[in-house]
Amino acid sequence: MSTIVSRLKRLTLSSPLRRNIGMTLGRQLLAAFAQFLLVVLIARELGPGGNGFYAMAILIPTMLANFLNLGIGPATVYYVSRGYFDFRQAMAGNLRLGLIVAASGVALTVPILLIWGGEVFPGVPTGLLFLGLAAFPLTLLLAYLNTILQGLENFKAFNLTILLPPYVNLAGVVIALYAYPSGVSGAIAAYISGQLVGLVIVVRLLRRSKNKDARRVGMKPFTTYARRTLSYGWRAHLSNILAFINYRADIFLVNFFLTPVSTGIYVIAVQIAEKLWMLSQAASTVLLPRLSAMHHDPAARLALSNKGFWVVSGITAAASVIVAIALFWLITPVFGKEYVEALPAFFWLLPGVIAGAGSRIYANCIAAAGKPEWNMYSSFGVVSINIVGNIMLVPDYGIVGAAWATSVAYCFNAFVKAWLVRLLSHVDTGRVL
Repeated sequence: MSTIVSRLKRLTLSSPLRRNIGMTLGRQLLAAFAQFLLVVLIARELGPGGNGFYAMAILIPTMLANFLNLGIGPATVYYVSRGYFDFRQAMAGNLRLGLIVAASGVALTVPILLIWGGEVFPGVPTGLLFLGLAAFPLTLLLAYLNTILQGLENFKAFNLTILLPPYVNLAGVVIALYAYPSGVSGAIAAYISGQLVGLVIVVRLLRRSKNKDARRVGMKPFTTYARRTLSYGWRAHLSNILAFINYRADIFLVNFFLTPVSTGIYVIAVQIAEKLWMLSQAASTVLLPRLSAMHHDPAARLALSNKGFWVVSGITAAASVIVAIALFWLITPVFGKEYVEALPAFFWLLPGVIAGAGSRIYANCIAAAGKPEWNMYSSFGVVSINIVGNIMLVPDYGIVGAAWATSVAYCFNAFVKAWLVRLLSHVDTGRVL
């Protein structure tokens, strides 16, 4: 503890960096509030079964957006922050690539759901899965375009594009559950509406920022843009795919081995636990373009990453204790007595959540150094541990077993990322010398 405190005291971030992190964290808190209300409303009004159906349907667009984004988002941040691509070309290139990938993803997914939907998602109505699929193109294009604002470090506009969708979603859920009751279908339609509004806003903000924020470095052919972004992107993409599998394998396997009711209960534990990553997500959002721009000063990049690691890990650990105590008293009055079983699973997820918060900062340091494939290599071991652990533990220990396996995987990930950053520091020092 004394080591963490001493490192926190030596924190010296620039005022713009602190302001951007604070702004992004504020957005995270506001978004978390909307998402918390969404979780409570859907859990109480639809029950564990309906909540499980909703979680599986929303998993479709989320999974596709993560599996088929090709790493364009991280590559955009990397190249735009370094000033390699013109703002106009990033906007046109990402829109073109996004439309191609979205059309291909829908064309591949429809026959899979028609043929194997009942086997892959047992107990979930196929119609709900297709309704969830409609959100995929919107989610993908939103992710492709708002990373341009992130690369330009225009966090005021970037945060707005991420903050609006959950509030639109919340308003839609209230309408779907109370004004015009439509159950799970209405809740999914509200999610789609949130993604659509977010996409419209990001396009308007990009057009407004086009003249003000553009970094004119010379237009390059689309083939050059696509080749560069995909060359960096596929390495970051594979890492993100494995990270997504690591984040969602437990939910999928709980639904596979148990029931949608158990999934609905476990999802509550996971959703609350993941809210503790708000600070690490905010810091990562701000630090990635800044660390990428520091490619001429690897020593400063490493120092900034280490400070971010200790601050984020320490604050996340403190917040975990506070939330655990509060949830012990609040889970029944807030969610209902049928969700009490989520409490032990949540407690066992906390060690992994704390470890995952710090490892996210180091993962951005590695990606900013132009080595996103290193994150990919470490993710193979992490995913293997998580999947094997869930397969071994969930049938016998239920959702608590899923939490055990997930926490072990996250802790392993933190150790590996710390070792890779140490290795990267030696490589960069050798280059400078």
